[in-house]
Amino acid sequence: MAWQNAPLLNKLTSSHQGGNKGPQLWGVDFKGTLHTIYQKTPGGEWTDWMGPDWAGPGYPKQVYELAAAQQVDGRAVLFILDMRRDLWCISQNSPGGDWGGWQGPGWNGAPRGWFKKLAATQQGPRAVGAQMWGLTDENTIIGCHQTTREGHWFQGWYEWPGHPPNTQFIEITGARQGDGRAALWALDTKLQLWGMGQKWANETPPGGWEPWTGPNWLNSPRLRNIASCEGKSGAYIWGIGEDEYRIFHNLQTEPGSEKWGGWQIGDWMNGPMSYELTAAGNVNGCAQLWAISLKQVLHSIAETPPNCFWEMTWNPPRRRPSKDE
Repeated sequence: MAWQNAPLLNKLTSSHQGGNKGPQLWGVDFKGTLHTIYQKTPGGEWTDWMGPDWAGPGYPKQVYELAAAQQVDGRAVLFILDMRRDLWCISQNSPGGDWGGWQGPGWNGAPRGWFKKLAATQQGPRAVGAQMWGLTDENTIIGCHQTTREGHWFQGWYEWPGHPPNTQFIEITGARQGDGRAALWALDTKLQLWGMGQKWANETPPGGWEPWTGPNWLNSPRLRNIASCEGKSGAYIWGIGEDEYRIFHNLQTEPGSEKWGGWQIGDWMNGPMSYELTAAGNVNGCAQLWAISLKQVLHSIAETPPNCFWEMTWNPPRRRPSKDE
């Protein structure tokens, strides 16, 4: 049985929420139908799964790709690519509250078919707003950011600076580092990890970022999929290994610092062999990770307050093959 009786999903995203709710998780099934669930209170019970009309009418009928983030004022925002790879956006009206109407297709003037991957993250608290990225068919990164704390977005798009020479990216993820500065990671076509971070928390993008570090950022293994979020000690990042689809993990040991704990060897927290990941923070300061296993089962593991130690087992627990398998 899957986590919270989830439907069969193949893509995920999640977001921290403000107010008095825990994180929200979105998943897409193999027909492109969007599903979502959220935690009613931080660390508390979860709602039942809701279908694509969870925020009202006017939603994209089928979903190709998705990304979500919390904005500086505490409201969550969700970005969607439909099957034509048209870009859509929807945002909460208040932190942890109801959602406004869908905006799209072609949100913020994005051309049809421009993006194939999406990522987003909160910045701040002194920054003016969230940052989002799209990865194009040419494997270059395009950016957009909020220009006010009230949620207005830059009217246009810009090529993300400092692209490493002779490198093409296939996957991106972003997170806040605990001190307000954001970080961005990318996988290249050789499954090598690259990373970069903001110099200052209040810098208006796309300026004020350190250059890319890589390949194999901090001696990372080759990875197929990556996810990140803000945790108690700073940024957390996970990846699915090139071989055997094992989950790897690294984290900052101090918010915004150059000190990282290092990549774990073997199965992180005895996790399932997986092909899709997403992670989100919580109002209580803890983090949660979701993974879709090779058996197409949704699993999750969370930190628990007040110390934000990881649970000892996944929900549902990892299934180990029998001797006959």
